[in-house]
Order: sequence, then C-alpha cells, then structure tokens
Amino acid sequence: MHIAIIGLGPAGAVLAHRALSRGWTVDGYDPACVTGTAGPDEEGSDIQAPAWRSTYGVSIVDLPSWARTAMTFSAVSPDLLVHTPTPRLLRNWDYAMIDRDRTRHDLTRGIRLHRERVTDLSPDALGVDVVVDCRGVVDRPGSIRQVAYGVVVPPELAESWGLGDAEFMDWRPAGPDVPDAREQTAPPSFLYIQPVEKGILLEETVLATRQRTRDLLPLLRTRLHRRIPALVDDAGEEVEKVVTDTETVHFPMDRRRRGWYTGVQDGIAVFGAAGGLVHPATGYSVAAAARTADRMLDMVEAGSLPRRARLSAVTAYHLRRFGAELIVRADQQVLLRFFDAFFRLPHHLQSGYLAGQGGTPVALAMVSLAAFPRQVLPFLRQTPAALRAVFGTRESSPAGRGRPTLPGGLRTLLRPRR
Repeated sequence: MHIAIIGLGPAGAVLAHRALSRGWTVDGYDPACVTGTAGPDEEGSDIQAPAWRSTYGVSIVDLPSWARTAMTFSAVSPDLLVHTPTPRLLRNWDYAMIDRDRTRHDLTRGIRLHRERVTDLSPDALGVDVVVDCRGVVDRPGSIRQVAYGVVVPPELAESWGLGDAEFMDWRPAGPDVPDAREQTAPPSFLYIQPVEKGILLEETVLATRQRTRDLLPLLRTRLHRRIPALVDDAGEEVEKVVTDTETVHFPMDRRRRGWYTGVQDGIAVFGAAGGLVHPATGYSVAAAARTADRMLDMVEAGSLPRRARLSAVTAYHLRRFGAELIVRADQQVLLRFFDAFFRLPHHLQSGYLAGQGGTPVALAMVSLAAFPRQVLPFLRQTPAALRAVFGTRESSPAGRGRPTLPGGLRTLLRPRR
C-alpha cells in the first residue's frame, strides 16, 4: 500500500516505521520538518523529521519486541521508587527514557518527507491509498490536561541532594507550608525524577486537571523550588549553573478526533492522540502507539476492525476516562491513598491499566483494587459525577440540544450494519 501520515511525532513515526517494514510506501507530512540544503522536497533530500521537544518515558516491558530494538533509550532504570507517602520500590519495571533524536531519526528513515501543512486530507489530493491523521489535538478550555514544570540539573548535584535515583511519583508535600492563596484551590502534584540526555530531570507534575495551564505553571515552579531549595538563589531565581535546562508540559488527555478503532472513513484513519491513544488518566502514549501500530495497519488494509476488537478498545478508553474524571476530583490525601493501593497490585495488573487497548486488562486492574477498600473507597466517592462526565455527552445540533447521548465510540460500535 501507499499511505500518507500527517504529523510526525512519536505516534506518526512509529506507524511509519511499521508500515515501511511491510514494504509499504510512506509519505510523511509535517510543517515542522527541518529542511537542509540538498534541494527539492523529494526522496533523497536531506529533510529531517521534526524534533521532539518533550521527554518520553516508557516501561520497556510494555513495548512489543520490535520496539525494544528499534527505539534507543538514553537511560533505563530497572526499579522505580514511589512515595505514597510510604516509600515503595517497584521492581522489574525497566523504565526507560527515550533518546529522542536517535529514535526519531531511526524510526523515520526511509519515509518520503514533506515539509508542508496539509489542508486537504483526501487520498486523491495526496495521491495515496489511505491517509492517517496523526496531528494530535488542540487543548481547549475544559479539557482534562496534564501540566508540569521541570528542570534538568547535573547528575552529581542531584545525587548530592539525595535525588539521584529514578522516582516515578513522590506524593510527599512540596516543602514547608507557606501562606499562598493559590494553594487553596490548586490540584495536587507529585515529583517525577528521571535521567535524561542532559542530566537529571526534576519535574513537578499535576497528573490530571481542568485548571488552566497558565495558572498552574507558576505554582508548579514555586512548589518545585520549595521542594528543592538549592535550585534558587536568595532572590528566588533559578541558579544558572545548577539548572541546565527546563521543561514545561501541558497537553489534553481526554480529547481526540475519533477513536482509532473506528476504521477508515472516506479514505482517512486516525492514530496517536488524534485517535485517543493518549492515556486519559496518565498521559502516557508511546507504548500504546507501539503496541497498536501493527493492528492499526491491519485495519488500514482491511478498512475496519473486527467488532469484538472494537468493543474491547471502546471499553478500555471509557474505563480510563472514568479513572481520569475521578483523579480530577480527588485531593492530595485521597490520591495518596489510592496510589498506595495501585502500587500494591502485581506488575501485570498495573501494566494492563497503563498500556494496551484491551478492555479486559483495564477492567481487571480496576476490579482488583477492591482488595484495598480503605484506600480506594474515598477515591470512588465521586463516581456519580465521574460517570455523568464520561457518558453525559450531549448533542451539538439544535434538534438534539440538551439530550444525553452515548459517546461517539459506542454510537459507532452499536450502529446497525447495513
């Protein structure tokens, strides 16, 4: 087949790599591609895929075997520390930080790259069999989003502060309590520590919220400084010799164009964030893209996904949406207790919730939390409101205004065949 992939972030690059491995022809379109001096935009020129600006972490055990060799990792931590607030070591996670430049280069080798913005996604306009939209989604007011502020410091400094080990979530308070009106309504956050290309990333993260990014980033910066006072000088400014790089994170987790599993419609399919492959409750997406890429290409070739597989993917997505709605409504103490229970689960159950597109593993992980009622019941108190948010989608047309409907994925799945 000959396909066009619109958007060359990690999901688009992963899909292109797997399509090339099948012998397909792949045209990749992204206006952020880097153009060199070799001349026209055609095969053989020195156009490169756009740089990936965010850091990406993934548990290697959640990746398919091909991805473990096709991707390059700047660091791998066999075990991860969490504080909930009791410290616990998560063993055999093999949590890796992706080497963005090398992985991007390797995954996109062989693609016919085009540095242009595509406005007409029809296959006829691009001269291909199928177009796959991997452009991501735009953050909108009211979206559930992840927001974080991080700094990169030299490894020896992080170690001298006792922060040299990889930490997945540190939910302990961010330094001493100080009078701050913003703290009264701000969502809880945790510290995330990982080795990256330039040093050690120390990042204060709000897992899921509907609050505005521009309101939260200054607060998260302040929390990080309170947590690690050595980052700032007497004037409260970050010390230049200490902070070698910074990172801000903000992206929607509950938005998508349509489910990736809805098949090829008018010659167009969706993948990555556009297809809902960003985990609605955690923000993870790379492992999901890698694990789903081959199934996606099978669907592109066949035109649709088998009904049972569609039902499983729909179930997984909406169960995770439900989890995201509960996180948004939880305070610091409730989340502490919930994650204390979650990290007591066997790793295969944790992995079932965090990665993959099967409804059964997600449901099994959620049901297994019933073994810890004292930790989980406070988290579930907002279930009625969370369910209304997940399933209370309303028609946008004037005729259906105000009438609750099924989510789009379920409507597509249950639509009578003709």
